[in-house]
Amino acid sequence: MQAPSLKTPTGDQGHKGTLFLWQDHWQILGQLMPNRSHRHISASLLVGLDRPFRLAVNGEWRQTRAAIVAPDVPQALEPGEARIWSVQLDPDSVYWRSLKSVAAGMASTDLSLAGVDLPDPGETDCEAMAGALARVVSQSGHAPVALDDRIAAICGKLRAELPERLELNSLAQSVGLSSSRLTHLFRHETGVPLRRFLLHLKINRALAFWEPGISVSRLATEAGFYDQPHLVRTARDMFDALPSGYVAAGWFNVCRCGLDDQALSAFSR
Repeated sequence: MQAPSLKTPTGDQGHKGTLFLWQDHWQILGQLMPNRSHRHISASLLVGLDRPFRLAVNGEWRQTRAAIVAPDVPQALEPGEARIWSVQLDPDSVYWRSLKSVAAGMASTDLSLAGVDLPDPGETDCEAMAGALARVVSQSGHAPVALDDRIAAICGKLRAELPERLELNSLAQSVGLSSSRLTHLFRHETGVPLRRFLLHLKINRALAFWEPGISVSRLATEAGFYDQPHLVRTARDMFDALPSGYVAAGWFNVCRCGLDDQALSAFSR
């Protein structure tokens, strides 16, 4: 079966859902557009709140009600009429580290969420959404898979500093590794390449600090991309769309959860 064609949100249809943003993950609740094959650096938790949906992983389509897709794995979505709860978990987040054992090394697996209290499709509260994710993680029954302390330090450093370029030698020296060893260990521990992880953080930062009237070129500059085309190419690869396009068109409300004033001001320097 062919992948669904990409559509563009339009602003005259009213809000279709809510986008919730945290520093190490984000959640979307509502109606999603179909998308073609793309590769999130984050792990994906996808749940049909009221009916099944179609999901393609590595080009293979299936129908499911709830699924996990591992980081950096090609996927596409055909939601149909289903209202979707989509959770994108950074590969170093405690949430993905807790669900990683459920995936058991597979690119994707279906989940049974019987008995789990899922969010209401109209929910707009950050605390309620955090609680819903915590319930899913708790239901998995697994403790977080340990992350090497050196890799955790690198993730934290990149998230805090968001450098324009990846200074591999400097990063490696900061945790007592060679650059080649850091590259290998980072991929082994997180499942994603170090350079793409930094691009993922930049995309998240651009989305988090989008506001009405801001241009894509300014977002690219603020988030540390080389230029606007670099931002757009990265977004197409990771999402098959520019995520801020949903917001600019009024498709989603945005709730900035756990993003403090210091973080916001740091971005807008």
